[in-house]
Amino acid sequence: MDKNNENLMNALVECGAVTLLQKRLLDAIPEFCPDADSHLIDLLALLLCRQGRGDTRIPLELDRLESRLLNTLESFAVPCNPAYMESLQNAVAKMNDGGYEGVVGGGDSEESFFKKPFTLKDNYLYPSKYFYSKLVVEKRVRELFVTHSFDRNNIARCIDRVAAFTKDGAGNPVRLEEAQAEAILRGVYENLIITGGPGTGKTTVIFFLLRELYCTHPELLEHPLYLAAPSGKAADRMKESIVNSMNLVSSEELENNFAVYDKIAKAETYTLHRLLGYLPNENKFFHDEDNPFPENAVFVMDESSMVDITLFGAFLKAIPRNAKIFLLGDADQLPPVDAGAVLGDLLGVKLNSTVKLTVSRRFNKNSEIGQLASLENVESRFAFKPVSSWATSETSQNAVQLLATSLEISRAEIDSLLKKWFEQYMLDFATLASQIDPKKECSPQDEESQLRQKVWDICTHSKILSAERQGVIGTDSINQYIEQFVEKQTFEKYRGKKVCKMLMLVKNQKTFRLYNGDMCVLCYDKFGESYVMFKKGNDFVFYPTYLFPKDVFELAYASTIHKAQGSEYDHVLMFLPTRLGHPLLNRQILYTGLTRAKQSVTILATPEAFKSACETVAQRDTGIEL
Repeated sequence: MDKNNENLMNALVECGAVTLLQKRLLDAIPEFCPDADSHLIDLLALLLCRQGRGDTRIPLELDRLESRLLNTLESFAVPCNPAYMESLQNAVAKMNDGGYEGVVGGGDSEESFFKKPFTLKDNYLYPSKYFYSKLVVEKRVRELFVTHSFDRNNIARCIDRVAAFTKDGAGNPVRLEEAQAEAILRGVYENLIITGGPGTGKTTVIFFLLRELYCTHPELLEHPLYLAAPSGKAADRMKESIVNSMNLVSSEELENNFAVYDKIAKAETYTLHRLLGYLPNENKFFHDEDNPFPENAVFVMDESSMVDITLFGAFLKAIPRNAKIFLLGDADQLPPVDAGAVLGDLLGVKLNSTVKLTVSRRFNKNSEIGQLASLENVESRFAFKPVSSWATSETSQNAVQLLATSLEISRAEIDSLLKKWFEQYMLDFATLASQIDPKKECSPQDEESQLRQKVWDICTHSKILSAERQGVIGTDSINQYIEQFVEKQTFEKYRGKKVCKMLMLVKNQKTFRLYNGDMCVLCYDKFGESYVMFKKGNDFVFYPTYLFPKDVFELAYASTIHKAQGSEYDHVLMFLPTRLGHPLLNRQILYTGLTRAKQSVTILATPEAFKSACETVAQRDTGIEL
């Protein structure tokens, strides 16, 4: 490898665009490809970089390829050497002449996935696993999502029908929006993608859609109903929301259609991996095209925007053609951590199978958070204030506060803000958590039960969010700082007592039906033995910490915006990256973070970075076409 290309690889590794493991894999390419050279390694390194940004392919058209290179280097603040593009041009020329056939296939069939690690098709270069998944998604979407005509005159009748057997918390009939009624009527006869922002009633629609489906086709009651999501937390939250919708239904309606509601209430929830039956020893799923799910099954998948292209392909591949499938999601939220953005792609090419819900019951037209979430005309609506001026007394319902900082944000500035936040929202945590008795049996009205609820409310009432884990405004640093407050308070009030902590699971614990992202509280009994307290439904459950591996918990006073996706808090304090061009400074990050808040959101950013986040839409190149 010549010096220029060596410098490119070193730069990509140093900035984190290419991991050391990826570099080792690239270094091994010549073992499988006799004509591999430094130019191929550079091209594949760029492909891996773009994979890390969510793309599943790179274009080999030189102008577009150069654009990808410049964008990648800029986002990681790496200067571009003209020799880099020259090297890529050499690789493209040789590849188009049939070179590198030891590792690059032609993509003429799905079987090419099994032959070569990379696929060249229509002047794009793919990792073959992504090319194969693209083919699967395109094929199955064409088969599964077939539109049927319906009479729009029935929308009003559907709205009236639901209103006749429901009442909300105020005793008024539930009046669906027209788009919600459309989804219910169409869902009886066709598979749908139901999309909408926070509070638009996606899971409420699914409840009434399932009710209509089973009442219209009672024979489906004999077949499975699967409620799934990318994470167990999201799946359980969907089930809870669906079951809570039963509180809207009259007792007479419940009695008249007992089998239908019993079916919905007893539906089991799954992560997609558990639903598909992941077999780690074989690195495959139990359910696939050769062993599909049962005929006439009904599938509901929530948080579809979080599903990457390979998992989406595996899911669709295992669904029988006569199944019912409903995909829910918000395309404006963050795409998956891994490559691909299937929900967004499908919304662009499958509009005829999409119902978009637009009326939010969380953010009305007067809601400041709702106005900010539109990310339109922000500068004319909201003004930045100094960080020192922030005061929680100003946070009225749905209030927005933008705090201006500098590019080199100071530790003192952060410390002052976090201290105010702690004193407002977390001050009682250490005091109350230290009084919890993990071994005490109690009823819902006991003081112990009320104490546990107070501690839990502190954990779920507010949250600090950041786009980053590392750095002065990263979650690791913020969590350590808040922990110091908790430790100091515990020492001052309870000398000798061990410090309780707010924690989050970072690995699924299937034995206990606990999932990555679940909140818990570390507390101690009177003998100093440690326990973690989780909330399941309306009950608090304690587990001795020795039952868990040591690496499954992390501090949770602050969370990344990615981890918070799907959660809700009354109050949110959010930190955005300060460097322009940062890969996490985009519209989806900003939208996802601020829409976690129900009552107030405070955002710390430079005005320039905030403007960039509003204007920058993170695009992913996946090539899905229908």
